[in-house]
Amino acid sequence: MTQDGNQAPLNHSQAWQGLDQLAKDAAAISLSSRFASDPERAQRFSGEVGNLFVDYSKHHLDSHILDTLCALAEAGGLASKLAALRQGAPVNNTEDRKACYPTLRRWGKEHASGDPAIDTMYQTMQRLVTEVHSGTRRGATGKAFTDVVNIGIGGSDFGPRLLCDALSNHGSSKLKPHFAANIDPSVITDILGVIPAETTLFLVASKSFGTQETRANAEAAMHWLRETLGQEDISAHFMAVTSKPEAAARFGITPDQILAVPEWVGGRFSVWSGFGLAVALSYGMPAFEAFLEGGYAVDQYVAETPMAENIPLLLGLLDVWYRNFWGYTSHAILPYEHRLGLLPTYLQQLFMESAGKSVDQDGNRLGFGTGNVIWGTEGTNGQHSFHQLLHQGGDAIPCDFIAALTSYNPIGDQHQALLANCFGQSLVLMSGQSSAEIEADLLAQGSPADEAASLARHKAMLGNRPSTTILMDKLSPAALGSLIALYEYRLIAASFTWNINPFDQWGVERGKQISQLLMAGLANGEADNVDSSTAQLLARYAKAQK
Repeated sequence: MTQDGNQAPLNHSQAWQGLDQLAKDAAAISLSSRFASDPERAQRFSGEVGNLFVDYSKHHLDSHILDTLCALAEAGGLASKLAALRQGAPVNNTEDRKACYPTLRRWGKEHASGDPAIDTMYQTMQRLVTEVHSGTRRGATGKAFTDVVNIGIGGSDFGPRLLCDALSNHGSSKLKPHFAANIDPSVITDILGVIPAETTLFLVASKSFGTQETRANAEAAMHWLRETLGQEDISAHFMAVTSKPEAAARFGITPDQILAVPEWVGGRFSVWSGFGLAVALSYGMPAFEAFLEGGYAVDQYVAETPMAENIPLLLGLLDVWYRNFWGYTSHAILPYEHRLGLLPTYLQQLFMESAGKSVDQDGNRLGFGTGNVIWGTEGTNGQHSFHQLLHQGGDAIPCDFIAALTSYNPIGDQHQALLANCFGQSLVLMSGQSSAEIEADLLAQGSPADEAASLARHKAMLGNRPSTTILMDKLSPAALGSLIALYEYRLIAASFTWNINPFDQWGVERGKQISQLLMAGLANGEADNVDSSTAQLLARYAKAQK
């Protein structure tokens, strides 16, 4: 700490300087050689976390590097910041809000959080779900609901959408879920074209209840429902999830169909809260509670496990290690589980909206980079798309391989083949294949010597590329909860070490403000105080409308 109470620059710490040298030394040691010299390596760098098994042994890591990363975390105040988070301190300092997400997850196990606002939120959620599922709460024509449309964007969409897709094999669906996020009119038009008007429930999910995309799609749904049903009062078909219940009531949502969420709950962390209502309506409150409980198991693990053994925190420190000492700026999320196909998109928001910062918590310009570009898709599709870049591209890209050990839909040996690909990809990324090995194989197959030497150079893979493998027995609600919580702690560990605030997103807010200002310009074909490029675009839009 400096004399004025602010945290000293992290890159001036002794641990930072040590890691700088350790990275240079580690670059000369292959991952394959680390395994060859240490038969116990896999066991030492892996373990159980909640409902998951995590193997992080295929990383440029040894006990000395691990100790120095933990020293860097200590220099960044990670332990004290995590304690402050758990205690409900305003760790979101720019908005003076707490970020005590373990209190949300605790409710799944204990049905009590210690916070009256949280307990009331879940009690209301339980009531609404029970009334819909029992048929007590019905549509305007007296029919029970069969479909639910979640109207929201960002955190109000990514989390519920991911969970509903991931849990689609978990029991029978109570209501069929649909999602409208983008303001592109084609989105809501497509949904309105397939849902049954008399039996569809709409959830308007917006923390502020001022989000442009959400309000526009909700208004379109209301207009469509009135015309389709031929009646003015369609209030029975609309619920709201928001931290601004008064705004939802002014919008036309009946007060007893408004689910209030605490103001401090941030959008990209909000799936643990009432914003998971679409999940509970689709698959039942017990499934949602099991999801919370799976996250809470990770909360307990993180709180009770020493940092040098604390896998979620170590994964965050590995992100710091690669970002700041290896120069890696990209990270691939590769779920070998079809129902986790939306996970890369979910984690894009979680990580890139949180860690995309260039100043620390005190507003000082950072002297180093934070955050990565998060991307990926489900296996094995990615193997036929971008894995060429992963294996032979000029940039090393750390990867996460995620898989379930058993399938809800077993057919022959297809799931076994899926896992063979998953494990095989991480193995080849680590070990690679030298041109000498390939040349010898080609010669053994009868290729001419000159052709074998030439082709071997094209086929060679350097290997030595790090990856993590995360396994679950089955994609259950509890396993999904543990997975999301693990990634949250990973993000928070890196962010707290960097001394950035992962809970605000001022860049996003500014973009919203500018789009509102340009709405009038689009209508008029011109706007004051804009650059010539923007003015040209506005004019072309206005011309196209004529």
